[in-house]
Amino acid sequence: MKKLTPSLIAITVTFSLYNSACYAIALPKAASNNPQCMINVPRFDRPLISGDTNNIPVNAESNQFEAIYPNIAIYQGDVSIIQGNRSIKANKVTIDSEGTNNRVVTLEGNIIYQDNLIQMKGNNASMNLNNNNTKMKPSEYHLVNRLGRGDADEMKLEENRYVILKNGSFTSCPINDSTWSIKGSTVIHDNKEQLLEVWNAIFRVGKIPVLYSPYLQLPTGDKRRSGLLMPDISYDSVDGVDFSIPFYWNIAPNYDATFKPRALEKRGLQIQSEFRYLNELGLGTLAFDWLQHDSKYNKDRKNGLNGNDYDNNQHRWLFYWKNEELINYHWRLKVNASRVSDNQYLSDLSSEYIPQTAGYLSQLYQIGYNDENWDIKLSHLNFQTFHSVAKDNLYQTQPQLDMTYYNYELGPFKFKTFSQITHFVSPSKNDPKTWRAHIEPTLNYTLTNAWSTLSTEVGFMATHYNQDLKQEYDKNQDNSDKILDRNVNRFIPKIAVDGKIIFERDTTLIEGYTQTLEPRVKYIYIPYRKQSNILNYDSSLLQSDYIGLFRDKPYSGLDRIPSTNKISIGVTTRFYDNNKVERFNLSIGQTTYFTKSRTSENNTELDRNSDTGSITWATNNFWRINDDMIFRSALQYDTRLDTISLANSIFEYQPSNDKLVQLSYRYANHNYIDTVDKSSTYKGYKQDISQAGIMASWPLTNTITAVGSYYHDIKLGQTADSFIGLHYQDCCWGVTVQYGRKLTDWEPDTRSSKYENKFSIHFELQGLGRNSDARAKMLDFGKLPYVTAFE
Repeated sequence: MKKLTPSLIAITVTFSLYNSACYAIALPKAASNNPQCMINVPRFDRPLISGDTNNIPVNAESNQFEAIYPNIAIYQGDVSIIQGNRSIKANKVTIDSEGTNNRVVTLEGNIIYQDNLIQMKGNNASMNLNNNNTKMKPSEYHLVNRLGRGDADEMKLEENRYVILKNGSFTSCPINDSTWSIKGSTVIHDNKEQLLEVWNAIFRVGKIPVLYSPYLQLPTGDKRRSGLLMPDISYDSVDGVDFSIPFYWNIAPNYDATFKPRALEKRGLQIQSEFRYLNELGLGTLAFDWLQHDSKYNKDRKNGLNGNDYDNNQHRWLFYWKNEELINYHWRLKVNASRVSDNQYLSDLSSEYIPQTAGYLSQLYQIGYNDENWDIKLSHLNFQTFHSVAKDNLYQTQPQLDMTYYNYELGPFKFKTFSQITHFVSPSKNDPKTWRAHIEPTLNYTLTNAWSTLSTEVGFMATHYNQDLKQEYDKNQDNSDKILDRNVNRFIPKIAVDGKIIFERDTTLIEGYTQTLEPRVKYIYIPYRKQSNILNYDSSLLQSDYIGLFRDKPYSGLDRIPSTNKISIGVTTRFYDNNKVERFNLSIGQTTYFTKSRTSENNTELDRNSDTGSITWATNNFWRINDDMIFRSALQYDTRLDTISLANSIFEYQPSNDKLVQLSYRYANHNYIDTVDKSSTYKGYKQDISQAGIMASWPLTNTITAVGSYYHDIKLGQTADSFIGLHYQDCCWGVTVQYGRKLTDWEPDTRSSKYENKFSIHFELQGLGRNSDARAKMLDFGKLPYVTAFE
């Protein structure tokens, strides 16, 4: 045999073929999703027949028939024989039925054998009708209802399970396409295990041999099996060659694990692991990634590539755990925890579990209990922020107990009590550790009918704080609103009245459509209580979008409950087609304050004046133009700024699963951001945020798809994020080429933005196990990944 020279493609193919079909949940079908690939693939569409082969009748047709007493029957000319799930066509068929357990069929000329698993063609064959063992030579074969074919000098079908080839070949390419193939001295295909084994294997690209291996194992279906998965090889200009080969462990029907060594040319060797389970705790995923030594990260940190925003870590890792399911009828366990070793991890190494745009990570562990009257949750929550300034000032809840009691059996009244006990801790030694206890009972009375609702709710909010103060917080403060008290009791009553009416008519504007008009009015009164003696542990200002106009409180959390004497008025109109599908809606509303809203003597910039009257306007819009096009928009106007504070819009055209065009725009006024974001990490904006973008995916031919996006910062006149890519995929192989440019940081010396340019290329073979959704991965290439507007 001619000696073969090793090459990159040979090494890649070697790992590709030492591969078993081993998947866990939500498996794709073995058949290709491309109908063009399934042309000329043998089909089996009849109902499956089971039972003892000896008891299944044999139907035979031919041009000539000869019987030789007592056991031999000879059929000649266009012979067709059907028994159960198998059928045979040949020029001549001889059946020797001497002995009940030894019925033998000899076939000659233009033989075509097919059952529900395989189709075989040859010139000479013999078959045992009792056990279905078949021998044919020379032979061609094709798997039924799936890609996979080849030829052999001799072929055997044994136990209705094994296909054994002598000097045989295999490829998952369709007929008349031999882009790649494997040939071996012995090839065994196990239909039950959906597995192909090859001895003395030679891998060919076209007619060129590129690899020899004494033994190969590869999948032909979707069955879960422990072993090596399809490797992944790609290249990008930042990390160089990126090669990984996963190993799958099918532990049990409800447990599996995947271990993936990943070699990055410019960084080092990373080990990625994932464990999935389905048991009494629910459905969950545990993942841990480890990179012992990242040479590029250490070099970037030494050179200060991204300033001083680096952690002093020697190793790089990622931890992820998600579980959310009922343990039983009353108890549930929720875990949503993710953490990484350093600030740069997600942008450098990425993750399928965490988006690279995340500004912080949380670690939530929660156990809950509920019945018809109680909902109880005990949780422990930590945060990991990627802003160095905020790391010591971010409060964690260790622990937090939430209890809600419901009693809806008081006649027309509904009684609910929400209570919470929280222990706040901070990494900073100077920040006070605090216990907070809160109780909030409410009594609701609602009148409702088919077209209107009127709800009245009264209650109070009582909160106690025990703040373990340090000297820095209770003495010698320049600002009076920074003086905290060790023990604080706060009692705030509230009343709310909320009314809504729905008018409906058959509109004359569009024939067959129904229009609704839904006015809504809500009044809320909460008196003022001084809160400057309470540190803000978990409150932040929420957006005043249309839904936000009708919130009881504009802040999240419990530390900031502003005085409220306001009325919110809004109206929504909807249009439904004759199938009751909502095609259009438009909402517009405003909030009017009768007295100034405040939480202390020193409010935010928005509330330093004594403005009352109409403060906020908000509108929301949805338009399903047709089944392929959709438009959404939202806008907020603040009269205190006398300008639009926030706005966004998105238009999406998706005529099919492989065609997509999305246009989007977002705007935020910098004065509005300055007044609502008072966190220690915020450094202020010099201009408004005004960004427009386009994202598209469109097939150019049956095999080539173009994908790209471009987001432009209108105020700065520069690119915010962009990429373009091409994906080629036929029935045998695929390749993805992409180039992207994303904004990563700000250079203070030159007062200019810093960008990262990235080029990548990725190869894959089709038909060997499950192939990834290349288009979906391409759409997630940039920092602003695709989010559909149809949901």
